[in-house]
Amino acid sequence: MPAGQKEVGFDVGTEDGNDGDRKALFCEMLELRPGQSVWRETARWVKFEEDVEEDGNRWSKPFVASLSMHAVMELRNCLAKGSIQLGATAQSLNEVWGMLADDWVNMKLIPGTLHEAVVATLSQPIRHQHQMGGFLAPKKGGDDRAASPMKRSQSADPESGPQTPSILTTQPSMASTIDDLAAADGKLSTNKRFFKKLPPGCESAAILVGELEFIRKPLYGFVQLANPIQLKNLVEVPTPTRYVFVALAPRAKGGRFIREVGRTMGTLFSDALFQHEAVSVRDRDDLLNAVDNFLGCTTVLPPGEWNPTIRIEPPTNVQSQENRMQQKHLREGVLQEVPEIPHEAHGSDIRRTGRICGGLIDDIKRKSKWYLHDFKDALHIQSIASIIFLYFASMTPLVTFGGLMSKMLHKRMGAIETIMGRAISGVFWGFTAGQPIVILGSTGPILVFETITYELCQLMDIEYLNFRVWIGFWSTLFLLIMVIFDLSFLVGYITRFTEESFAALVSAIFVYESIKKLLHIAEERPVQTHPDRNPQIAHLCFCNVTRDHPNAIFTGNNLIVNATQKYFKFEVSTFNLHDMEIALPFNGSYFSKDDCTKLNFTLTGIGCDKPFYEPNAFLLSVCLFFGTFIMSRMLKAFKFAPCFPTLVRQTVSDFAVIISIFTFVMIDYLLGIDTPKLEVPDKFEPTYYGRQGEWIVPLFGNKNAWWTALLAAVPGLLATILIFMDQQITTVIVSRKENKLRHGVGYHLDLLMTAILIALLSWIGMPWMIADTVLSLTHSSSLRMESDVAAPGERPTFLGIREQRVTNIIISVLIGVSIFLTKFLQMIPMPVLFGVFLFMGSNALLGLQFTDRLKLVLMPLKYQPDYVYLRHVKISRVHLFTLIQLLCLALLWVLKSFQETAMLFPVMVGALVGVRKLLDYIFTQKELSYLDDLMPESTKRRKEDRRKSQDVQFFKPNAEGVMHIPLPNGNVLTVPMSEMERRVSTAIRPNFSSQIQDTQLWKNISTEEIDRDGKNGPHAVRWSTPTSPGTAETKKLLP
Repeated sequence: MPAGQKEVGFDVGTEDGNDGDRKALFCEMLELRPGQSVWRETARWVKFEEDVEEDGNRWSKPFVASLSMHAVMELRNCLAKGSIQLGATAQSLNEVWGMLADDWVNMKLIPGTLHEAVVATLSQPIRHQHQMGGFLAPKKGGDDRAASPMKRSQSADPESGPQTPSILTTQPSMASTIDDLAAADGKLSTNKRFFKKLPPGCESAAILVGELEFIRKPLYGFVQLANPIQLKNLVEVPTPTRYVFVALAPRAKGGRFIREVGRTMGTLFSDALFQHEAVSVRDRDDLLNAVDNFLGCTTVLPPGEWNPTIRIEPPTNVQSQENRMQQKHLREGVLQEVPEIPHEAHGSDIRRTGRICGGLIDDIKRKSKWYLHDFKDALHIQSIASIIFLYFASMTPLVTFGGLMSKMLHKRMGAIETIMGRAISGVFWGFTAGQPIVILGSTGPILVFETITYELCQLMDIEYLNFRVWIGFWSTLFLLIMVIFDLSFLVGYITRFTEESFAALVSAIFVYESIKKLLHIAEERPVQTHPDRNPQIAHLCFCNVTRDHPNAIFTGNNLIVNATQKYFKFEVSTFNLHDMEIALPFNGSYFSKDDCTKLNFTLTGIGCDKPFYEPNAFLLSVCLFFGTFIMSRMLKAFKFAPCFPTLVRQTVSDFAVIISIFTFVMIDYLLGIDTPKLEVPDKFEPTYYGRQGEWIVPLFGNKNAWWTALLAAVPGLLATILIFMDQQITTVIVSRKENKLRHGVGYHLDLLMTAILIALLSWIGMPWMIADTVLSLTHSSSLRMESDVAAPGERPTFLGIREQRVTNIIISVLIGVSIFLTKFLQMIPMPVLFGVFLFMGSNALLGLQFTDRLKLVLMPLKYQPDYVYLRHVKISRVHLFTLIQLLCLALLWVLKSFQETAMLFPVMVGALVGVRKLLDYIFTQKELSYLDDLMPESTKRRKEDRRKSQDVQFFKPNAEGVMHIPLPNGNVLTVPMSEMERRVSTAIRPNFSSQIQDTQLWKNISTEEIDRDGKNGPHAVRWSTPTSPGTAETKKLLP
């Protein structure tokens, strides 16, 4: 099965943990209406109900079925008294109908003379809704009626005894169409288009409901086939049929009610828990228990508070079935204690082994079995979209950081070193890393560290690149020590509080830097305002003055233009004194075109009628910036649009950023305005001239003494803290359980590969590449897998991240060959890439719980979303937790903003773990379990658990089997429970049908109250009511 094309469902679980027998179920309801000779499809279910809207000859929108409580109870009643065929073996529909008819005759629900009539009725042609279209569709007014679906006559055999009604022939009505005749032969095509929406291995269930004039009692039948087979034309899709349910009722006023019973059965078939139980039923009691479990989880809405005819839209998120399973166990008497803290301690997936390199060995074993899958799973079109998107998203910061690094380090390293370092490390990381979803890059903290180190070298008069080699070697040594002694177990202390604080900081930096770089364009290419007054274009329009004009006065070498309120003075030396006309230039606000017009002079020049406008590169950059961002957001959300097929919407969503980049690059190209473009070096040589083209950096060089190797240990330790925190926090965020990763984690293996890369890049004079948080989150988001098939009305199910190594490797290769693609890359405007920056940063921010909690501060209580933590934690405590996290984020921002304190940034990131530890003394463990993750080995948690175990809990047996009951006088009554059985007996479970029949709460269609003597006609059915109010009594459920 291709990756991503998995069955949509859930594992409800069994005692032995085996749920492999349950398969997805498609259910279809066929209806035989009075006067018709064709079973017509009227409803279907996969997850939600769809009804045929006959007036529009189409399917309705999927909706959540709203059932009548009366119909639910009647369905249970009919399963308790009707025909049940479990584990039946049949090869055709005729065998199924024969089994049901034989059982009804044996149960004396129909006489033997009607056996053939019932089988013939069930064998009538079937027409599905998809067969109604085209030129064969019935014309308006046609109702598929037949004069009689069966012709009755007396037996022609004289030895047959008394003449009784019998079925001799079954002739199709003249009103039946060609479709009906073809359906009878099983030649109609199936609904292949709808079949594609069903999960692989799907089975089907058929429900047949109808009203018959020749029966006097309702007939119900439930058939479970031991081996599902594909029955010709029974359902509209080519799937094997597992279940058949038949409900036939006498034609009476309650005819519509039988359809509600069929809808109820269809709703049960669409319920995953009922499907799980129906597969393994062994007798009638098991089937009734499955119905009771469904009833036990049913919510009843009062009739006066809502309109039952309104169709309920399918929910966005379907509730978990774990609670239903727990309620089922409670009803069966298996009492299970629910832990008050539903979350396990954070970091439970990584523990210290206590062996030398034990964690590394476990990582290698864990990842080796998935290594081939890491390449096979990349064969998907989604990987192509991710590669192109992440290539452009990675190139922009590389070129930007390369330019900044060249400036801050006085060209010791530049863009070429950054690009090649990223290419080398990315390919190596893609083949060897424990978490290849993580994208490496040159981050802001690394740039700050490099700048401070360079200034230290200048102060001590030592060569920076040689000193940097030893810093890298020391950092590699420290990282290897952490790998050997399994110190990556400290990741367990990095909870959501630390993760989101760091991720929010990095994401906010992306948003801030993208806007900052956009505004920087205005400094390089300022906005040109009032182009008609611009002195740079004065030669395009002039003011023509004649010598004899009364407002023109010549005095010496000057020409004075005199006006009523002011005058203008020009030097005559610039003009030809012998000309009769002189062209005066405009000089901004000193002499403008308005002044020329007021003096009755003449405007001459091509710029007078059509003012010249200076192209404003900054304003176009703003349009490109926000256009790329908005278009990317809109196309990314296009997969949720109601139009176009799922494949088209999903493809557009995957290529959203690529489409946006291409669109606005073409707009910029067609306009031809000089916006800033991406600058990529076109020569493969080191930036620093002192290296003389050599890529290997000497250990000491000409200036550095031997003791500089020892001095490098101090900055090497600080670099180790920075690398460990940045690398491991990013890996923790990517590997969270919400992403449903299947290949496991590899923290120790990642740290080993990072150590090797640090040593290699230091030796060849290239910037260090560590985990880039925003790019890694963007990479994982671009590889989200969703189910290819989805039931009507159901949103695609998130299946996890497409874990593979190919995208990271190919992105790195493309980055490496970028120096040969300079001609094409220089066509990409930088504002477009800044817009991609804004898209990535905002997406990362919107995916954080911290952002959601910030929104709650300004949101009234009645408009707050139904978050889980709001159900269990007071809103004031939520705001307090958010405020503390916001203050930590602000402190980190201040530290990284000033060069004097930027060196403390990695230390303060690690200090977030200490702040989180202090929160144990401000919040309870229950509050932290919903707002954050529980830290491992929490002392306070053990104290709380010990205190709870010592507290007296009333009306609940303790570990010693004693229950305490408080008395009004303050005393406590102690009841020993050791002699009493705590398991509730299954024999005392209430029978829903019998309880209802013994009360006056509901009316029930009674199969025993049919008028047997036929006084009221063969079709008389009357509602049964208790003979007197005294028949209703309250039964004790417990002895």
